[in-house]
Amino acid sequence: MPRPEDKAEEAVELIVRASELFDGLPWELGFSGGKDSTVALSLTLEAMRRGARIRRLYVVYADTLVEHPDLRRSALEALEGLRSIPGVVPVRLTPREDFVTMMVERGYPAPGPRFRWCVDRLKVRPVREFMRGLGRFVQVSGVRLAESAERRRNAARYSGLRKVVEGPAPMVMPILDWTAEDVFGYLRTHRRWDGRDFGYLLRLYGAGGVVEGACGRALLSDVRFGCWVCTVVREDRMPSHPILRWARQRILEVSRDPRYRERRPDGSLGRLNEEGRKEVARVFLEVAERYPEALGYDDLEGLKRRLRSVVGA
Repeated sequence: MPRPEDKAEEAVELIVRASELFDGLPWELGFSGGKDSTVALSLTLEAMRRGARIRRLYVVYADTLVEHPDLRRSALEALEGLRSIPGVVPVRLTPREDFVTMMVERGYPAPGPRFRWCVDRLKVRPVREFMRGLGRFVQVSGVRLAESAERRRNAARYSGLRKVVEGPAPMVMPILDWTAEDVFGYLRTHRRWDGRDFGYLLRLYGAGGVVEGACGRALLSDVRFGCWVCTVVREDRMPSHPILRWARQRILEVSRDPRYRERRPDGSLGRLNEEGRKEVARVFLEVAERYPEALGYDDLEGLKRRLRSVVGA
């Protein structure tokens, strides 16, 4: 079985060779701040240090403004540490239509499996608009086949399980065949681009340990960090503050309660009615007051004023 160090060397060499195929194109890496995208970024930066023909690397963080607060904090700090590296451009994107506004002012109910409006508005649209300005570019992905059966199916459909995809939409997937333990092994034995160790990520994920919760024992290495407000996942395994778990559950309850929804002509439930919007505004106002770091709005006081005006406080 290859050692993590051997896999890291192989991945760096892969990126260097791929850069020769795509010489002259800009590169883009979607960075969430989580373990996989962090390792993919670290490997790409090491390849650049070794002479990879990557003239410009855009490191793109799509900030939904409701990301897991611990991960968001460390991701933004990690982005800041990239600013001194030649050829690297850290980018923070924010949505034009944010989650709170969509629910409180436009009356959208909490997202669900059949209506995942959040993904398109908070993530896909901002990233797509940014990428459109790059023209043809090379995408670096931290996807791993071992993550899930869905990831394996998507990778097989798009790339035929190849790590380097040529054509009109080039892609490089340096850790495609890595396991979670390979990732943790790398984080334990390497330092970040600014000299800091990866202990903060190991602590966040429990270094591959287990977490106890309502859903039982779960490997933290299997936990996917994302928006704390996510109502799409069936089992929320992210370790989070009690106020955030309450808020997530409350907006879901309000969205499912017919008393807080408008009725369409056919009798089906439509958007949140005035009382539903007020109730959701109260929830987010409570979060803003008690755990403000969970809301990544640049003008948090302005957000609170808007929420108070809806509530009528």
